[in-house]
Amino acid sequence: MRIQNRWAVSIIFAILAFAVVISLTIYKNEKTVDLTDIKINNVQLNQQFDKSHYNVNHHIKLDRYEFYNDKHHKNVTVKVKKKQNKIKGIVVINDSKVDTNFGAHIGGHVDDVINYLGDNYRKDKVGKGYDAIVYVDKENHMKLSILYKDGIVKRIEFFSR
Repeated sequence: MRIQNRWAVSIIFAILAFAVVISLTIYKNEKTVDLTDIKINNVQLNQQFDKSHYNVNHHIKLDRYEFYNDKHHKNVTVKVKKKQNKIKGIVVINDSKVDTNFGAHIGGHVDDVINYLGDNYRKDKVGKGYDAIVYVDKENHMKLSILYKDGIVKRIEFFSR
């Protein structure tokens, strides 16, 4: 019976080692893009937040975060970490006048974003006919998602951990 236990332990160890190697290979080969210079509405992730141009959004509540809407662009929502007062997320919907520095705007074509940021993105199906291109910055822990339908940008989401 001892020999059988050794074989079982050896097989389980081999399977786990194989799974770890496959996981690390997939993670290492994930595409990455430097997103540290991305600005939406002249705001960058991880910068100190200035409340003067924003109203508190009381509809969204999370313990460690506060949410704000731009006074001039009500469809721009900013997620701010309470303790550090740093911007951790920006979402834009339904406002074609919001400026970005990477070729994206609501109502624009998704190809403009790809032309600016390159081909290191992944494509996702979001639902209800929407698709998304997702750029990841592994080193700085940032993710930019552009949701679109029929090639037209409908939503921009930019988050940091």
